[in-house]
Amino acid sequence: MSRVSENSSSHALKYALGRSKSKLENLQLKGSTLKAITRPSDNPISNIEALALESRITDNNQYIRNAEYAEMQLISTEKSIEQVVDILNKAKEIAIAQSSDFYDANIRGNVSNEIKQLRNQALSIANRRVGNKYLFGGYKTLTKPFTKEGNFQGDTGKITLEISKDFFVPINLNGQEVFYADDDSEDTQPDPFKEISPRDALPEDLRKSRNEQEGTPAPAGAQRDLASVNVKDSKYKSRSNIFSLLDGLSSSLENNDSTYTQSLLEKFDESVNRLITMRTKIGSIMGSVDSSKIGNEDSTIEASTRKSSLVDADITELFSDIQKQQNLLKTTYKASQGMMNQRLLDFLR
Repeated sequence: MSRVSENSSSHALKYALGRSKSKLENLQLKGSTLKAITRPSDNPISNIEALALESRITDNNQYIRNAEYAEMQLISTEKSIEQVVDILNKAKEIAIAQSSDFYDANIRGNVSNEIKQLRNQALSIANRRVGNKYLFGGYKTLTKPFTKEGNFQGDTGKITLEISKDFFVPINLNGQEVFYADDDSEDTQPDPFKEISPRDALPEDLRKSRNEQEGTPAPAGAQRDLASVNVKDSKYKSRSNIFSLLDGLSSSLENNDSTYTQSLLEKFDESVNRLITMRTKIGSIMGSVDSSKIGNEDSTIEASTRKSSLVDADITELFSDIQKQQNLLKTTYKASQGMMNQRLLDFLR
């Protein structure tokens, strides 16, 4: 029969007490964090999946923030275009009213001041900012897009944001495509013979030619047909944009040219239709942003639920285990008192 030494019993008791204390400490740590996994070694497979889910949740949260920022930009752009459409419709109503013979030169001259104010409103919208960034500047978000003359000094850059995995959407429209026609990309002065050509604003020889066509005789040698002017050879180029339309309407009213006022109506319709098409484009983009945002939110909920099932502790089971381990530790202490040498205990006391 083998003999059990005091040292062997002492080491066995220390090992049992240490193991019980370690288990109790681990359970208490899980109880303080309410997590079933406090270190990777607790469950390596579940820990790897939980880390992947955490990365997915982080990405989705960033996509949601991107979508919210995109919505803010698109809503601001859509409202700005809506206001420009209202300005053009109001200017068109004025042009329709003033193109009739019911109003005289004095009334038209006074109404031209209202057109100038509409033009200033359009310029203010064109230089609108969201925060400290200009809305219609393209990539040049810190540079004012339009000068007082209506010349575009931004660029045609399209800012895109990733609102879902590998899904990018544009969040801006540049000022050139909004306030200029599609075929007007050059920053040149408007043609005075086409865009802003009221009778009193024409050169002397051209004005005499028009008077002759209307029945007023012109001096010999001064007859020139307006159609014979070669615009391509001049330094001007026709540019159909919102600012030139409003400038042309204002000038025609000031010079009492109802014919030219009436000729602008079709161009106002074209500009309004172009802006309505852009609003439709913005609406489709916002629909994609909303769908992507909802999808990311659903994916985040699913990932969070799965992660919770992997790493979160069952509170009822956890505190039940803590109570059992505390009772086990107390029993181990009591059992150790009868097994250890009484003299050694006395010495320790």
